[in-house]
Amino acid sequence: MKNLIKKSLLIVAVLATVVIKATNINNNVKVNVIDLKLIDLKLKNTDGNLTISVKDAFGEVLYTEKFEENYFSKKYDLNTLPTGNYYFEIEGRTRINLMPFKVTSKGFEFKNNIESTYYKPIVRQDGDLVFISKIAFNKEEFEINLYDQQLNLLYREKLNGDINLGKKLNLKNLKSGNYSIVMKSAGKVFKQKVYKE
Repeated sequence: MKNLIKKSLLIVAVLATVVIKATNINNNVKVNVIDLKLIDLKLKNTDGNLTISVKDAFGEVLYTEKFEENYFSKKYDLNTLPTGNYYFEIEGRTRINLMPFKVTSKGFEFKNNIESTYYKPIVRQDGDLVFISKIAFNKEEFEINLYDQQLNLLYREKLNGDINLGKKLNLKNLKSGNYSIVMKSAGKVFKQKVYKE
């Protein structure tokens, strides 16, 4: 059943794609209702390459696509979805926006606004120093883990209680080689490779 839903959404989305490049790059997301269960998602992108997904209440991806331009418009036929709770996830270079909606027997309920925005952590390396920063408007916990090539945990710290979270790691005393920083927050996991010369 889920494979059928995924294929149906993909076919409708591919057939109904309208993607144009615009000079106005104001970050804006809007949903227009066209018919009972047909909607048009439009956005002006200022956050780099995007991944736009439709997910169910359990976080399972029903449809996903990549987008690289400034202006996006696509029609989604929600008739293929059974009744339940879903959301659009719009993931850019620096943030993830969630727009929930509910499919009912009579149509769907959509508030036409971004319910939550999650800011991704930023990792920057300068020689042996690694700078990690995260904006946490909801004051969510932010966990930082450093692993070696054999996946041995070398460092772990949980940061919370502030909007601006940050940490500086010094790799000076480590052996030369590749290391992985795994960051966790609000149920999401981000990985970044760093290198010690």
